[in-house]
This record gives sequence, structure tokens and C-alpha cells, in this order.
Amino acid sequence: MKHPDIGLHIRTYDDEVKRHCHDHHQLVLPLVGTLFLSIDAMAGEVAQHSAAIIPSGSVHGFAATEDNRFLVVDLPEGLAPALDKLPCFAELDLALRHYIQFLHAQAMSGAVADATQHHMLLLLIQLLQERHGSQLQLDRRIHAAQQFLDDHFQRPISMAEVASVAHLSIRQLNELFRHQVGVTPHQYLTDVRMKEAWRLLEQSGLSVQRVADAVGYSSLSAFSDRFRRHFGKPPSHFRRLST
Repeated sequence: MKHPDIGLHIRTYDDEVKRHCHDHHQLVLPLVGTLFLSIDAMAGEVAQHSAAIIPSGSVHGFAATEDNRFLVVDLPEGLAPALDKLPCFAELDLALRHYIQFLHAQAMSGAVADATQHHMLLLLIQLLQERHGSQLQLDRRIHAAQQFLDDHFQRPISMAEVASVAHLSIRQLNELFRHQVGVTPHQYLTDVRMKEAWRLLEQSGLSVQRVADAVGYSSLSAFSDRFRRHFGKPPSHFRRLST
């Protein structure tokens, strides 16, 4: 199965400084050598113990040492809506470096199914968020709202409910949530539901209607329309390819 806009590539770079931007997030992970990067107004490098997180739309330039090789991950914004809240340059602990080597070996083998690669990259994002997400310093009210959405996405949720849990007005909730998480509570809820729906379509025998029910949609047409807009393909496409 081909997941739209998701890519895992092994790349080398020359020593000429080049600047550009793109409409997807990008992770640059170290294998060999050093890549010097400027991301908007911030400068840093990708080397043995550090990676770069380039948010969608960020203007970035790069130049590399002669002998270099990097693992580059292209991600649509919909799969990692809060990625732009992480630092542009992230330190890599030993576990992350081992995981990058695992991803490299899988990419070299060329035998990894697209669905498997998709889940491996989602785990990478989760690991980065666990290591560096503390820098977001979420307000306890926003943390409560986020936890409520994570725990109850399987049923219809009103923003009035979420605001009540956070002890905020709906307007305050939307403003503070967007500022700290990078998306509105409704967008965050949609993302949680769509990722779970994709997982169920790939890994369960549930019908598309049952998947819609499982992620809080009573209307199959509303679910299918939202899924198509989120991932670029209808749910039936992934159900057909997973059987």
C-alpha cells in the first residue's frame, strides 16, 4: 500500500548552500557526515548525535561535508500536526540512534511493506515527541483537554465538554490549545480519530461502517469525506488493499 506523501529516503548532499521550502514536514537523521542547516532564522547541524526537524513551509538552506549520507523522512502535516512545536534541532539519545540505524537497515533492504514503514515512522515521531515534547510545557488545563480527547475520541464530543474539563471558555480553549499544541482542539480530535481509523482499516476485519462507529462518527458519508480529505484516499481504498 502506498501512503500518500510519506517517504523514507537515503540522501547525500553537496557542499553548495541551497535554500528552499516544501509543503510537508521533513526529518533529517544522521548516518554519515555532517549537514549544516539553517531553518528560518535558526542554524544548526545534523551529525552523529543530532537530527533536524523542518516544519512544513519553513525556508531552509543546507550544505554538507564531502562524505555524507542521511536518512530523510517526508511527512504530511496531517500525520504530525504538532511537529512544528518541537525544536528544529533535536539531540538523539542512544535509543533513538539505534532506532535510526534500524530504519536505515529497513530502507536498505527494500523489503518493507508501505504499511509497516508507515507505522515505523509514526513510532519515530512518538519517540521524538516523548524526548522533546516536554519543551512544549503544556498548561495543565490544555493537558487535561488533550487527555480528555485522547480518552473519549470514540464517541461524539462537543467543544463545550472539552472546555468544561479544562475550566476554560470555548474561545479561551481554542486560543490556548492552538498556541501550545499547534492545532485547535477540533483539529487535534480529528487527527486522533483519523489515525485510529487508518490503524483499524489495516489491522482489523471491521467494516468501514464499524470503523466509523469506532472513531466517533455516526454518519458513514461524513466519516468517508473526512478521511478522504485527511489522507487523500477513501477508507475503502485502504480496506481493499489490506485484504
